[in-house]
Amino acid sequence: MSDDRPTPRLPDLDHAPYLRAALDLAREGQAAGSSPVGAVLVNHEGQIIARGRNRVGEAQTPEHVGNASVAHAEMDLYFQVGKLEDPHTLTLYTSLEPCLMCGGASALLGVGRIVWATDDPWGGSGRLIRWTDHPAMQDTQVVPTPEAHLEREGALLFAPEAKRAFPEEGWQLWRTRYPRETAPADQTDVERT
Repeated sequence: MSDDRPTPRLPDLDHAPYLRAALDLAREGQAAGSSPVGAVLVNHEGQIIARGRNRVGEAQTPEHVGNASVAHAEMDLYFQVGKLEDPHTLTLYTSLEPCLMCGGASALLGVGRIVWATDDPWGGSGRLIRWTDHPAMQDTQVVPTPEAHLEREGALLFAPEAKRAFPEEGWQLWRTRYPRETAPADQTDVERT
């Protein structure tokens, strides 16, 4: 039996407002004591239908997964929204390139497009497997860092967390990818000595 409903396609969207919303949520996460990562889910009409932010450093509530390693911004968003209707018509916007868990979950849920503000050269899924090579990502459009000024903003926001949380190898990858944006975090260490 075929479904005669028209399939909405992914709209051409101005990515900037949605990436700004994700960056605002990242700041909320940071202010609450979690990592500065935020995400929004947008439908084919351009409406934000769900918002999430990192909650690893926060208590779990009935509304939000928290106090767990899986309490990433994207997972917070997916737990809130529940079952996705027509996921292939949805766009996930994140402040930071999703990790393998969040990227894999997005693909397995069938999200049509993923857009992120800032690359994560250490923790991003793309470091472990190219997005286009991931078997589950074949039907997902991936749009990394489409707005240079927002990419820089996200890198400045996350760099102190990358320096704190990642091993030296990870921090070196961040310093190579974002030398100007990581300099303030390195300068903070110099000022302390």
